[in-house]
Amino acid sequence: MKRRMAAIAVVAGAGALQAEEVVTPSGLSVEFLDRIVETQADGETWLTLRFVTPRIGDDEGELGYDQVADDIDALCDIEGVKAATETGKVDQLMIALMDRAVQRGEHDPEATMFIGAYLLTEGGCVWQ
Repeated sequence: MKRRMAAIAVVAGAGALQAEEVVTPSGLSVEFLDRIVETQADGETWLTLRFVTPRIGDDEGELGYDQVADDIDALCDIEGVKAATETGKVDQLMIALMDRAVQRGEHDPEATMFIGAYLLTEGGCVWQ
């Protein structure tokens, strides 16, 4: 069995996103959690930015994926592009929006997480 390894660097509060609140175009307020840079087995570099907002979920009064999808796209186009520039060559960019901070790799069945995966182009983020 061949093992696939990925190099992972987690940088909390790195660069321009240092522990700041970001307001999306729809007015949703999110807090930057961390930046994760992973080198995949095939040599690609993946960058993940994780944000927290308690306003998402499936309960009454919470916002579902369809209501925040444009905000996730905007986070990629604004914060993601800046972070990718700081990181260097990035082959895939992921934006994670969570209702609470969850340690990477831990399972929290009560947590809500919406993820958008993107390729970076000269025109910005292209959803995958």
